[in-house]
Amino acid sequence: MNLTTTTNSVMMFCILASMAIFDAFSTLLSILKKGIFVDQKSLLMQKTNIELKAMPAGVKSISNMNKKQLVDLILVAF
Repeated sequence: MNLTTTTNSVMMFCILASMAIFDAFSTLLSILKKGIFVDQKSLLMQKTNIELKAMPAGVKSISNMNKKQLVDLILVAF
């Protein structure tokens, strides 16, 4: 093993380590941006009525419910 091979190996390690550190920092910053806790009610309000009606399996008389009632039912049931 000569000096250039050792130097190339060390440089490759430094590049890979810096890429891993950059990825870790970007992940940590994205947690701050997106938040750790997501409000389940707002997440459910983004779904369509068809998707919401499919979630509470076995519950009767959900066909006449509006979106707010469906979200409340899902939050209480689950």
